[in-house]
Amino acid sequence: MQKIPVKLAAPGMKLAKPVTRDNGMVVLAEGLELTDGIIQKLESMDVERIVVKGNPVDLGDNDNSSWAKKSERMDHLFRRYAKDKWMFRVKGFFKEYFDLKAAAQKAEEEACRLAEEQAAAEAAEAAEAAENGEEA
Repeated sequence: MQKIPVKLAAPGMKLAKPVTRDNGMVVLAEGLELTDGIIQKLESMDVERIVVKGNPVDLGDNDNSSWAKKSERMDHLFRRYAKDKWMFRVKGFFKEYFDLKAAAQKAEEEACRLAEEQAAAEAAEAAEAAENGEEA
């Protein structure tokens, strides 16, 4: 089971926990397989995170992000509270938050990179067509 940003959700993933409104009403049931339409609906409902089965997303790859660096610093910042159960839980909440933010940042960067590559490919095609005397 893994909590992920909706931005990282992909068709085929299955919900490990139901998606609920603030009042507790279930919007999407546990076990539902995600589709593009369901993911778009979640985004339009401003759902930030969902819990999916398994660990489909690597949340720790983006070592260059400021969020990943903040996550790494948790051990240092909470070093004086090693025996305090409450502070251990607080540290865990912060670490999870920073890991999710790092993953979302990574997804946004990847989407921008793909959009730039697509735009460059389209520009190259247009230039080649213009060079050959064709209309783009």
